[in-house]
Amino acid sequence: MTLDVPSGETVALVAPPRVGTAVARVLAGLAAPVTGRILVGDRDVTALAPPRRQIGYVPAGGALLPQLTVRRNIEYGQRKRERVHEVADDWTATVVDRLELAPTLDLLPHLLSDAQRFRVALARAAVCLPEVLVIDLPVDPSGGSRLADLLPRLAPPDAPGVAVLVCTADPATLAEIPRHHELVTEPDEALR
Repeated sequence: MTLDVPSGETVALVAPPRVGTAVARVLAGLAAPVTGRILVGDRDVTALAPPRRQIGYVPAGGALLPQLTVRRNIEYGQRKRERVHEVADDWTATVVDRLELAPTLDLLPHLLSDAQRFRVALARAAVCLPEVLVIDLPVDPSGGSRLADLLPRLAPPDAPGVAVLVCTADPATLAEIPRHHELVTEPDEALR
């Protein structure tokens, strides 16, 4: 399977949850691909560690650290990304503002709504200035917020835009994302 996600565009991969999660984890560098390569622009990032890939990852459910405040969860991804330290504070403030998270910055994740937790996970991935953003989308992750409304808020205004791949099992997501690939296969077969 070949997926091409140009800068500034959003593409959906509709697949069973186990398959979509496997694809997202491989792209993020949390699992090794069985075959093939992962290219970000002209760079082959297949063998690189996750922080060096410039791929932001939003796992299903957000995977927020429960002991950290919203502010600390958002800043967490920056700790190993040296290239963003110069612009990190300004960009983080911008993302927090764009995703309407300022009132929640001192709260712990368990005090947030599902929609707020999803926005925090998006913010954590976006503040690292990824070239690619991979979202493993749970069913109705945003609690009523449209994904198409949130994604344009995640790239700096003067940047070419982030390439976004949304892995989802929910065909209704396709109404928000014009380009998509549908993977119709049994999960065990796709993971071989």
